[in-house]
Amino acid sequence: MSDNWKTKLQNQPHLGLLWDEASRIKYSMDYHHFSPILVRDLQGSLGECIASPTTEEELDELLAFAAREKVPVTVRGNGTGNYGQCVPVTGGLVLNLSKYNKILETSDGIMRVQAGARLGKMESTARRAGYELRTMPSTFQSATIGGFLCGGFGGIGSIRWGTIWDGLVTYLKIKTVEPVPRTIELYGSEVRPYLHTYGTIGILAEVGINLAPRMEWMQWAVAFNSFADAFRFGREAAEAADIDKRLISVHEWPIPACFEPLKLEPDQAVVLMEADEQSEEQLRALITAHQGSVALKVAADRYHKGVGVSDFSWNHTTLWARKQNPDLTYLQLGFDNARAGEQLALMKQEHPEVMNHIEFASQGGELLISGLPLLAYKSDEQINGIIRRYEEMGVSVSNPHTWDLDEGGRSYSNEKLWAIKRSQDPYELLNQKKLKQATTG
Repeated sequence: MSDNWKTKLQNQPHLGLLWDEASRIKYSMDYHHFSPILVRDLQGSLGECIASPTTEEELDELLAFAAREKVPVTVRGNGTGNYGQCVPVTGGLVLNLSKYNKILETSDGIMRVQAGARLGKMESTARRAGYELRTMPSTFQSATIGGFLCGGFGGIGSIRWGTIWDGLVTYLKIKTVEPVPRTIELYGSEVRPYLHTYGTIGILAEVGINLAPRMEWMQWAVAFNSFADAFRFGREAAEAADIDKRLISVHEWPIPACFEPLKLEPDQAVVLMEADEQSEEQLRALITAHQGSVALKVAADRYHKGVGVSDFSWNHTTLWARKQNPDLTYLQLGFDNARAGEQLALMKQEHPEVMNHIEFASQGGELLISGLPLLAYKSDEQINGIIRRYEEMGVSVSNPHTWDLDEGGRSYSNEKLWAIKRSQDPYELLNQKKLKQATTG
C-alpha cells in the first residue's frame, strides 16, 4: 500500500471524509482507556482517513476502493467498546457507520435496522410499539447495534433473554471487501460466526433482531451489611421464577460510593435491580427474607426518564469508579455456578484489594454468574498474576487488557473464522492484527 490512495480518495468528497488530526484521533478511539495496558499498547494507533457513509451505495463504493487500493479498513460505531476493537492498529481507513443508522422496520416482534442504529433509539421505538429490546449494554443510549454485536456480550435483559448468542439476531446483511463488494444475507444460526468477532471477517450492514414484549420495569437498590449477603440475595432473585427481572447487579462497598446520583448509604453492599411491577410483592418478600433494606425504589412510570440504576451496571460501574479514581481498572470473570460463593470467598481472602462486582445473566438457558471486579493497576505482572491465580481457582477469565480477539473471547475457532475471512476479506484488510492467523498441522 502506498500513499497514492489518499490522493485518489480526496477526489471523492461525497463520501463524508475527514482528514484533520482531531477527527482522526476522535474516531480512532474507544473506551480502551479503562485498561492502562491497552492505553500503552495502542498508543499512536490512528486512522489516516475517516469515512462516514450514509447509504448502501456509499458503503459499497468505499469497500470497493479499499479492496482495489489494498487499504486497511477498521469499522466502528460510536466507540463505546472497551477492548480497542475499533482502534486501527495499522492505520488506513476508519469506516464510521454511526451515520448509517436507519430503523428500517418494526413488526411482529422483529426489528430490522442499519448497523449504525443506536440502541437507545431502537429501545424507545420498540417500547412505543409494545415491545422492547431483549438484551442491550449499559451504554445503550449511545452504543450502536453493530458495535454491540461485534464486540459485546450481554447486558441489560440478559438475565431474562440471554446473551447475543441466545436467539437475539435473526438476520444479518454482510458486505465483503472486494473490488466488487458482494452482499450476503444470513439467517438463524448462520449469523453466529459474526457475533463478537470485532468486524474482522465481514462488514455488518443490516441487522434483524428479535424483540421482547414490553414490560413495566421498577428500579430498585437493595442494601445489605455484607457482600456475601448481597450475593446470596442476588443469586436467589436470579433463580426465582416468580420474579420477572431485567437486571441484577451486585456491588461490594466501596463501589456504591462512586454512584453519587443514587445517594446510597455508606458501608453497605448494594444490589441494583430492574423488576417488573407485577413482581413487587414477591421481590419485597425476598428482600425481607434476606434481611435487606430498600435504599431506592423508582416507579415504572419513571423508567428511561433521567438516570436509572442500569447506568451503574455492567461496565458503567467501571466508568463511575474511574471518575473518582482513574487508577482503577477491571477484570472479566466467569464463575462455576456450583462453587461461585466459595470462589468469591477465596478470591477475597487472597486478594482483598479487589472489589467485587457481579452481574447475573443467562446463556443457553443456564444461569451465568459474571464478575467485573475493580482493582488499582500497579503493573502488568500484578494483573497477570491475579489472572493466573483466579484461573487456578477455577474462575474463567476473559482478559480485557488485550485487543487480541483470541484472548478477548470468540465463539468459533480461528480456522473457521479464517475460512470465512478469506472468502469475504480476501486481501485481509479488515481490522488487521485483531484475529490471529490460523495454525496449520
